[in-house]
Amino acid sequence: MTSSPSRLTLEITPDRSVRAEGVIDSHTAEQLLAELAALGPSADVGIDLAGVEFIDSSGLRAIVTVHQSLEAGGHRLRLIDTSDAVDRLLDITGLRHHLHVS
Repeated sequence: MTSSPSRLTLEITPDRSVRAEGVIDSHTAEQLLAELAALGPSADVGIDLAGVEFIDSSGLRAIVTVHQSLEAGGHRLRLIDTSDAVDRLLDITGLRHHLHVS
């Protein structure tokens, strides 16, 4: 598990997923992007967002960036178990229908 003083905890799981807990904002989005990118573009990746209390446009940008990178290689970024905060942002932005949400 890696932790940042800026309120985000990320855990890489054995199934090529990242479990995120806390806040994804301008202070933590790069941390999320780095963890997701570290898994590489060679297969699908999942991100469990159940523990995300807040996400802003910076966090959404990190997710979309990884989504686009994986899609270009024929793979998917799966958003798993999204929290209410994530659901609201996906609905407001209209991205729910463009990302792989399960």
